[in-house]
Amino acid sequence: MRLSDLLLYIVSRFPRGIGRTRLMKLLFLVDAVAAERLGRVVSGVEWRRWRYGPFSKEVLNVLDELVEEALLALDPGPEVRYVALAEPPELPGDVKEVVDYVVDRYGFMPLTELLKEVYDRYDIHGMAMGERIILDWRRELLELAEKADSDMDALVELMGRLYDAYRDALEALPGETLTLYNIAAVYLASRDPERLRKLTTTLLDVLDEVKKEISTGGKGGAVISAETRRRIAELYRELRRAAVEALEG
Repeated sequence: MRLSDLLLYIVSRFPRGIGRTRLMKLLFLVDAVAAERLGRVVSGVEWRRWRYGPFSKEVLNVLDELVEEALLALDPGPEVRYVALAEPPELPGDVKEVVDYVVDRYGFMPLTELLKEVYDRYDIHGMAMGERIILDWRRELLELAEKADSDMDALVELMGRLYDAYRDALEALPGETLTLYNIAAVYLASRDPERLRKLTTTLLDVLDEVKKEISTGGKGGAVISAETRRRIAELYRELRRAAVEALEG
């Protein structure tokens, strides 16, 4: 998925043009919604908190290139706006669905409301200027896991994020689950990265499912389904196998 195609498609949805600030925020929302629905971001850019919310210099660079190639026209004032001069590119079906949803829901609301939505929903106010905004949660955790054998800070960060995000869900799993995963991650990171990736993905899948069941349990408390308990047991056995291998080898 090329960033230029995403930008061209979004701009093409606004026949009278779209302002730079609105465009930047809509692209951020495309990534945010894609991370939730597709399990991945689609723009490929690194988002950081800046004066007016999520920002990426790479987006501005690609917009400049599209203007130079006469695929976009630039109206410099009083607000910098872009107008599409080319037919919208074809996007993969799942990506197009996300983009259309974002544009239809947020694209034409007043800019102040759009900014408030982004700031409130993703807690931008609580971030330091220049701080990276993490949307692809799983990718970040997998990258931390892959560094577990050589970077103690990465391992501490990984365990901390798992505990913070899944504290309630972890109570439904055997008490030593995170300890076993810690041992397995350190052991497998350099020896069998693919196995570690599968183990981490399984752990996250199980935790997400338990978290979902807990959240829908109501006042009577969550009832973990038989299928989820089966998956917990399989995960626990695999974690124990990996931990034993680590201790023996």
